[in-house]
Amino acid sequence: MLARDVMKTDVTSVQPNTSIEDLIQLLRVSYFTAVPVVDEEGKAVGLISETDILRALAYTISPPQSGEFQIEPDKPRDKGVTTRILRGAQREVEVQATQVMRELLTREVRELMTPVVIRCSPDDPLSSVCETVVWKEVHRVVVTDEEGKVVGLITTLDLAEAFGKDLKKRDA
Repeated sequence: MLARDVMKTDVTSVQPNTSIEDLIQLLRVSYFTAVPVVDEEGKAVGLISETDILRALAYTISPPQSGEFQIEPDKPRDKGVTTRILRGAQREVEVQATQVMRELLTREVRELMTPVVIRCSPDDPLSSVCETVVWKEVHRVVVTDEEGKVVGLITTLDLAEAFGKDLKKRDA
């Protein structure tokens, strides 16, 4: 099987200057949880997900402290986004949630997106796509043509569906 056999071709994308508010509206009315970010020519320049938005909210409410991410033996590290939001909500200094949300909504996608695009070609073997997902620890691979333009998207759910169908055929 090849990437083209499982990729979704009805890919919605946004441009770097799209506001976070517009992105949230797009995600609300679709079944997407992330979309590729493309330049004016349709070339992939990043990926933006709901998690990126939550992470930005978490860091706005509760900014990291100096040395917070240092690795100390025998001490658990707490980088969880939801934990950070809860910690921020419990701070002694009250955060004006409305003001924080308004500021976040006016930001542009370019500020929050992951600027690295994990990509593959439509003709890449699906085994290679699976290796990429595992080794890069990602949930999506953007399928691009030779020019870097987005032609599809493969999610971990797409891979699970493809392998489920393949296993059913083998069982029959």
